[in-house]
Amino acid sequence: MPSFDIYTVDAFTAMAFGGNAAAVVVIPPGEDVDTATKQAIASEFNLPMTAFIQLQNSSEYSLQWFNPVSPAAFCGHATLAAAHVLLNERQTPLPLVFDSRVGMLRVSKQNDMITLEFPSNPPTLVTNPPAAYLAVTNELQLTHRAAFYHAPQLNDLVILFDGITDTELASMEFAPSQSTIDGILALNLRAIVFVARSHTEDADSVARVFNVLHDRVPEDQVTGSAHTIVAPLFHTLYG
Repeated sequence: MPSFDIYTVDAFTAMAFGGNAAAVVVIPPGEDVDTATKQAIASEFNLPMTAFIQLQNSSEYSLQWFNPVSPAAFCGHATLAAAHVLLNERQTPLPLVFDSRVGMLRVSKQNDMITLEFPSNPPTLVTNPPAAYLAVTNELQLTHRAAFYHAPQLNDLVILFDGITDTELASMEFAPSQSTIDGILALNLRAIVFVARSHTEDADSVARVFNVLHDRVPEDQVTGSAHTIVAPLFHTLYG
């Protein structure tokens, strides 16, 4: 097995041990590392996500994401972690592009600020929600009205609450019963996103994201991929 340069990064934070952690594995150019080996490495780290990057040409890197139990369709914070490693730790020059499962992700940097171009994944309103969707909101025992949306690109369920405060959503406990979990798993959902309009001046939305396909990291501390759904949804609803 080839040797790798490996980094652990706390993304979306200015503090150590904050934000959302990711491992970044830099594979030497030309080395062939199979999926089973990548999964074993990600399982060994047991972080929310591990990103594998490999130079393809002068400005393009392949990028793959793995959570502790399976490959991931898309991950925002691990992409940011990979960009940080290349730009700040390895002094990789711009332009920089990641070739990923969701397309070409372009990276730019101004001063200390890294900007990532992510795809837009607008969800569709579910007017006749299945029983598994309703079971999720019944578990929460909330009186707030909820609308269900589905993002087919990532297969995420988005539940938009009306009238809930930031504090209520942040403190809400979600510990679904086994029957609710079974119903969710039967739909093969990637994640459940609880979201509402923020009542603060410096934010438009408040959201929490719960993983469905694996339970080692049940709640995502900070998520980028879910906001590729929330952002276009809020733009459509609220401008």
